Amino acid sequence: MGRLACFCILLGDRLAWAANKTEEDVVAFRKGGWFLSRQLLATDEVRTVAATLEDLLSEHGRRAFGDEGEKEVRFTFAVHELDRTVADFVSKQSGSLWQEAARLAGTEELCVLMDRGFAKDPGDPETHWHRDDEAVGIPALHGGIRTVHAWIPLKAMGKELGTLRYLIGTHRREYEWYEQLLASLWGWEFAWFATSRTEQDDALELGDVAWHDGFILHSAGSNQGQQVRNGLAISYAYCAYPDRCQGATQRVSAQNPACRATDVLFDKTWKERHRKGENDYSKNMIAEPFENQLMRFIFRSIAGALAGLGIHAVVTRFTGSQKDRKTD
Repeated sequence: MGRLACFCILLGDRLAWAANKTEEDVVAFRKGGWFLSRQLLATDEVRTVAATLEDLLSEHGRRAFGDEGEKEVRFTFAVHELDRTVADFVSKQSGSLWQEAARLAGTEELCVLMDRGFAKDPGDPETHWHRDDEAVGIPALHGGIRTVHAWIPLKAMGKELGTLRYLIGTHRREYEWYEQLLASLWGWEFAWFATSRTEQDDALELGDVAWHDGFILHSAGSNQGQQVRNGLAISYAYCAYPDRCQGATQRVSAQNPACRATDVLFDKTWKERHRKGENDYSKNMIAEPFENQLMRFIFRSIAGALAGLGIHAVVTRFTGSQKDRKTD
């Protein structure tokens, strides 16, 4: 009886630890905008998908984000449309990938916004800093749409192959006073890089999944290795409002978990051009609205004027006191 009691106590402690750990993971993701799930997927399952994807990415990958003939990565949109195995993997709502996305998002009301294959060849430069949501036009579609993105390595890899890196915390919609002060003087890009730490995925194994919020600033390092860096990215969307963002995050059907917003954001004409070989997709650089730039100019002008007046007052007072001493 004593042994059974001890076992129950140990089991209870273990379950409590697991529950707390799970909650800590979610809190860390929502606070930082990035989380790494180690060995979330079955290795054999990923290996099967990877074998299919490598051929698809080689055949259908398009040059993306190029400058003067270069490219940052090869990009394949909607890979699930090209292969049944990949389609089953992406849309499996009972699988650990979908369940983990729901856990991090905090809702079961998810839909699949898009899936993309990314192949970074040896020598490819770093990928520019960007936000996924802004890159595809989600804020313009509806302000309540939120996304959670899974990046799945198709082979074991370290950061030397150009894995994703993130500016932790930049997915937030609200900022502290000192961040706003820095941004008002030198712009948000300066404020973000000055106050946020950078994390990069590293030592990834088959079965690992790197997660990020769709609003976090991220990029990818250059591929300094001798292998192609292949990865599958799956984006899940949900709505922060109860109306499912006017149907944008509603699933097409019970059998098809794709978001209704997908056909709005990525029309058939664009996908046809992509399938036929269109290359060199333009970069979506970090940009501030004109009114923000105007307000920063005004604030800097006022701050500069006040600083100038302050320095003038100090110098005047100092020189005045020096004259008074000489007179005495």
